[in-house]
Order: sequence, then structure tokens, then C-alpha cells
Amino acid sequence: MLKTSTFSPLLFFEASLTEQELQASAMCINTMKLLRYAEQHGGIQITKLGNFYRKCVEWSAEEFQWPGYEPEELYAVNKVLNEPDLPPLFLIHEILLNARLIRHYKGQAKLTKAGSGMIGRYGDLQVALTEYMLSSPIGDDPQANSLFWNLEHIMRVIGSRLTDWTTVGELSELAIPTELFPPRGSLSGRFEACLFVAHEIVRPLSWLGLLEDGNLKQRPHVRLEERLVRKTTLFNRFVRLIVPTADAGQRVH
Repeated sequence: MLKTSTFSPLLFFEASLTEQELQASAMCINTMKLLRYAEQHGGIQITKLGNFYRKCVEWSAEEFQWPGYEPEELYAVNKVLNEPDLPPLFLIHEILLNARLIRHYKGQAKLTKAGSGMIGRYGDLQVALTEYMLSSPIGDDPQANSLFWNLEHIMRVIGSRLTDWTTVGELSELAIPTELFPPRGSLSGRFEACLFVAHEIVRPLSWLGLLEDGNLKQRPHVRLEERLVRKTTLFNRFVRLIVPTADAGQRVH
């Protein structure tokens, strides 16, 4: 079942994907684990700052096994784990609140009716996570977004040009107007553009299982511009775009 993206009438997401088909999406699989955890425990205790208590954070660190945030690495720099020490959990908490899948009530994060209804619906959850994570990072200015955050264009670039390993530098030049990024101190405008793409495109799409980030496979301390990425098979299953046909018609691809 295709769902039209809120970002473009030409962009669709496949909402019927199963748990098995979405195994590459760390965001989807682990967010569902957290929803089930909240269901099984009648909610998740939160601190006065609104973060999950350490018991949930420690459970998440062990259960998620998130690439780059494995327990041994986390505990190497933290004697105890608080929610901000596990960035993926911190983001999941934010998304669940803003998507109204949980609410804070009397010292706990409680599932809402929508949150309870989302349990087991992996494809719908992947769509909700994607819509939130790929919303414009530069505000609501239409002119700025037409230049810097045309998600339909970004997805077309990834779909057509990232079938093989591509550098972040090349992706940046294809996806956004790198020449419009001003230099900052000793950092060039091109580096600033690559940093924007790495943070706002590569990381969320990697966590959603739509991009494969070759950073862990490359030699240590590789330059950001030379970091390699490519689309995954999940990208082809999940993302659909309307494309023109030879007879001046349209089809979803």
C-alpha cells in the first residue's frame, strides 16, 4: 500500500513492508521494540527532565545493538548511561512524542491510542519515522527549501545515481547547491555543504536502512568528502517516485 509523502505529491512510501523486509531499518525495528517495552511495562518511567530512566536506557543499549553505539563503546566513555548518552534513543523519544505515539503523564511515558495501534505495523511505523526524520532542517521558508531541501529531488538523485558507492562530496554536489554554502573560518563552503549532507541526509537515511554508509568499512580518519555511501535494496522497495513515460504519461517507479 503506497502512502503519498507530505513533502511532495510525486513521492510515495510503501507502507505494507513487513518486519522481515525492514530488518535493515534500525530506526523502525528498535522503535517498535521500545513501543512493545512501553506496552509490556505499562509505560516508561521518566525523570524530572523528561528523559527515560536509566533502567530503560540500559535495556535499550543492550537490546538495540545499534551500529556505532554498541554497549561496550558506550560504557567505555560513560560509567552510567543516561538517555542523551544514547543518541538514537534520544531521537526515538522525541519522535514518539511529536508523533503523539506516547505522552508524558504523571512521571511516565505512556502509549497513546495511536501508539498502541502502531504496534506490529512495521510499514506504517517506517513511514512515520521517515516523514519526521526527513522534514526540512532549515525551517518553513519556501525559497530556502526550494534551494536546499527539495526532498523529491534528493530521493531522485539517490534512486538514480547511488546504485554504486558514491562519495559524500559527489552526493552533495548532486543533491544540493554546494556553491551557496559560505566558508566558515578555515572550513571551505564545500566542506560545510558535505557536513550538512552527512548530518541531514546520510545519517537519517542510514538509520532508516535506505542508505549504506561505508564509513565503518573505510580506512580510519577518511575525509568527510571521501566517505562512501550507496542506496540499499530497501530504498528500492520503500521509496516510490512518479516518473514521466515516453508517451507523455506518468508511472510510479
